[in-house]
Amino acid sequence: MRVRLIAPVFAMAVIAIPFDAIAGFKAFGELGDESSFYFFALAMGLYGINAAGATVAGDLGAPPGASLIWRTGAAIVAVIAISALWNATDISAARFHDRDGVVKLATSATVVIYGLALALLTCAVVPGRWYTCLILPICISAALCVGFGSLEALDRAGVSFPFYQTLNSFLHAGSDHSVQAWDGALNLRFVEGWDKRLRTVSFEPPSFGNFAGLAWPWLFAAVFMTRGIRKALHIALLLAFTVLIIGAQARTGWLLLATNVVAFGLLRFLFLPPDGRVPKSTALIAGVLLFAMIAEIVFYAASFDEIIRDTIVGTSVSDLSRLAYQVTSIRIFSANPILGVGLGQFAFNAASYMPDWGYISSEVKSSLAFTDAPWPNTYSLYTRLAAELGLIGLFGWLAIWIALMVSVRRAGLNYASSGRHVPVVAYPIIMSCADVLVTALTTDTFRTPMIWIVLGAGASFSARVRQIAGGVLQPSARRIPSQTYLAPSRG
Repeated sequence: MRVRLIAPVFAMAVIAIPFDAIAGFKAFGELGDESSFYFFALAMGLYGINAAGATVAGDLGAPPGASLIWRTGAAIVAVIAISALWNATDISAARFHDRDGVVKLATSATVVIYGLALALLTCAVVPGRWYTCLILPICISAALCVGFGSLEALDRAGVSFPFYQTLNSFLHAGSDHSVQAWDGALNLRFVEGWDKRLRTVSFEPPSFGNFAGLAWPWLFAAVFMTRGIRKALHIALLLAFTVLIIGAQARTGWLLLATNVVAFGLLRFLFLPPDGRVPKSTALIAGVLLFAMIAEIVFYAASFDEIIRDTIVGTSVSDLSRLAYQVTSIRIFSANPILGVGLGQFAFNAASYMPDWGYISSEVKSSLAFTDAPWPNTYSLYTRLAAELGLIGLFGWLAIWIALMVSVRRAGLNYASSGRHVPVVAYPIIMSCADVLVTALTTDTFRTPMIWIVLGAGASFSARVRQIAGGVLQPSARRIPSQTYLAPSRG
């Protein structure tokens, strides 16, 4: 019974991913309001019981890709530990908003370890069940977002349904407060409703945009993995979800949608054609793209002072807060370039490195002055990694995802070299890896489940193809290699 329950519970957890504003248990910290956390934790517990039983019976075999996750996890934990030991004195003395540095280090590390456990769980559950345990649940999540987003848009247009308000209050019980707890002031965004962006079932519009961008590749893949009426339904859902992303007006969603379209175009016609025949011009074009990317980064760095001046005199408090904290992160990094100040320690150092103009933002002043105000964050995972884990953490994170994309692409080409087509699932995995790298520009959290699911999916896919190529698998009556595991599913 426990073995059979793991996959359905995992699928339910995937469906729950965008629901991150329902009030949860505060004892779980930043994971408490993540509805998917409770389902994933249950699935992990069931899998642990199953693994323990298999160990006792002497029948435990590591799932494909697990060894890569273990090595990656060991490297991540080692970097966190070395940085913490290097900054042990400062971390042990750190205090901010009734919290101390050691506890924050422990809770931040717990989120990362939870993510690695989720990647391992993905390796164990998803192989052979790509459609039923991952793609279909993501499609169901997207359908729920489209349904509620439509009600939200109608409500904004003055067409409201009685059950919508009740449902909205339940889904956003963890975020909708008319009075700010830290200073007693009105929450104007909520009371006056001046934020016209759509958040659907998520905490806020950027949260939905982040989920939507990471989910889109799998909705796109579902179109190519189904037939008949089911294919038509997936096409309709993909179109509706794309319209929702555009209409929600969340910049993160727009950025990731553009990333997905560009990534698929590059893969389909250049780096990973379905027949595996890579054009001879690929290396040259890749060099041009790399040069253009570096040039853009240099141009952005050269005009950074001008960007700061324009933001200071601008009208967006949100943009000012974001930039102020990112500049603060850069200042922390410049003082601690190799190992940073320790995981989770940004807020404890923010006030000391905050530029004077940063206090123009009411959001920055509140977060630094009031205990119950939102915890200071960097609004970018790259600046957070640079500040907290230094160059080692920053380049290590980049290396993980670039290496995973290269590994999945190589696996897809190896699979196609035997006369078959590149497995459909290779495309959403690589597209999602690109999304993880891009979304790190606008979000700074490790708790996003899709990040770790993609890590597990990529590791599992690459390992499975190596097994097939190496002749590890014995002939079977089941359609394991070409149809059940890797190729389009009819499910």
